[in-house]
Amino acid sequence: MLKLRKLSTIYPNQLWLNLSQELQKEAWQQSQLHSNAAARCQAYLNYLCLKTFVPWLEAWLKEADRSRSSISDITWDSLWEFVNGTPIELEGMRLVLIPSETSDLEEFAVPREWVDIPSWRKDYYLAVQINLGESEQSWLRVWGFASYEKLKKQGIYDESDRTYYINQEVLAEDFTQMLLVPQQNTSSYPQESPRQLSVKVAQELLVQLSKPGIYSPRLAVPFERWAALLTNEQWRQQLYNQRLGLTSTASASVAVVNLRQWLEKANSTIEEIWQAVETLLTPPEFSAVRGIETAETTVSSEAIAPLIRLLQSDRSEKERCQAAGVLGQIGIGHPEVVEALTQLLRTANDEETRWEAALSLGKIAPHHPQAGVSKARLIDLGMQLGTCQIALIVTIRPKTEDKISVRLQVQPINQQHKLPPNLQLRVISGGETRLQAQTRSDDLGQGKDKILQLGFSPPPGTQFQVQVALDRASLSEDFIA
Repeated sequence: MLKLRKLSTIYPNQLWLNLSQELQKEAWQQSQLHSNAAARCQAYLNYLCLKTFVPWLEAWLKEADRSRSSISDITWDSLWEFVNGTPIELEGMRLVLIPSETSDLEEFAVPREWVDIPSWRKDYYLAVQINLGESEQSWLRVWGFASYEKLKKQGIYDESDRTYYINQEVLAEDFTQMLLVPQQNTSSYPQESPRQLSVKVAQELLVQLSKPGIYSPRLAVPFERWAALLTNEQWRQQLYNQRLGLTSTASASVAVVNLRQWLEKANSTIEEIWQAVETLLTPPEFSAVRGIETAETTVSSEAIAPLIRLLQSDRSEKERCQAAGVLGQIGIGHPEVVEALTQLLRTANDEETRWEAALSLGKIAPHHPQAGVSKARLIDLGMQLGTCQIALIVTIRPKTEDKISVRLQVQPINQQHKLPPNLQLRVISGGETRLQAQTRSDDLGQGKDKILQLGFSPPPGTQFQVQVALDRASLSEDFIA
């Protein structure tokens, strides 16, 4: 068999890259958590593509003084379990690598998902051949590419496997020239996501497609339903987990939580899941502020007055925030506290101070139009967390007449503990990750963060998912603003 150096001289317009033995071992290990042999092979080949092509592309772009590439924000395991392909984005251009081990290069096969789902549509489709052997007999080559327009016009669609096939003769070879002078841009085409499924229909599909006997879920249901399920990151991850028997996600609540009902105190149906924060987390001891001690007994107006003075605009934001928190514990029955906290919401410069004022209003005057609400629930990610119990805390407060602010936090139940490294908190809407945060690790590989937090103000009626994930275990909740 010809070696890599010889092959690259025979086909100089094609890209040839070496595949190291170490990378092959790494890819094999990473690909084992899939439901069947076909999915494991698919994940294996795409992992090799990802770890080989992207470093080459980054180096090429740097040498050509071009913008950097970016990898799509996708959970790879849940993608490669179902669809062949690795998406990559450049500035103003979207690519997808489609790998195969076949030596028959007469046709290039592209799964329909990359072509007919508007939000997944690409500008260019790169045909990648993977050859596995020893030393220089292990290589990856990009042997051709096709634009979206060419694939649609000259490709042949086969409904039996939901794949577009295009003849090798019409493929272009030198894709580096395409990178320099791109001709295709699908950004002018509609990029809307498929029609969303109801939670009931989605759950029915998850039950159906998680059965081991369904070898290829992408072919088992009508394409429109499959596309809607696939592009919803939460549901795709849940289907992946259920097919592998990772039941933590499968047992997650599927009810959509209406956050405005929390403000209206009409949340009795979810009290078993969402609880007052104080019932899950031991509240931190409030620091004495200017010598004022807190107590559970009734507090006189004379004791409250110094705290109210600390809310004035000439005090530091830290003092104002601390005083607001204490007043939320002792201010019940004192209308002057309600008035002072309301004023603080209008004058505070710090967002954390405004949150503290809104939450304190919620404790002492829960029906106040600016009162905030905070709820928490335990997160069960199984053995991934070991002995560390954590909670998801969702806090909301009115922002304008028809808009609310949302703050998401993940904290350990025992506030002396730290969160594990690489724990992720995501906000997903329309099938795409909109916000994401991740915990860090110290020099010893241990967690260094005590809190993971995201904040945003969704438009009224927006439906979104909140996902907490660690390694391959995750838990998701649906909300509507």
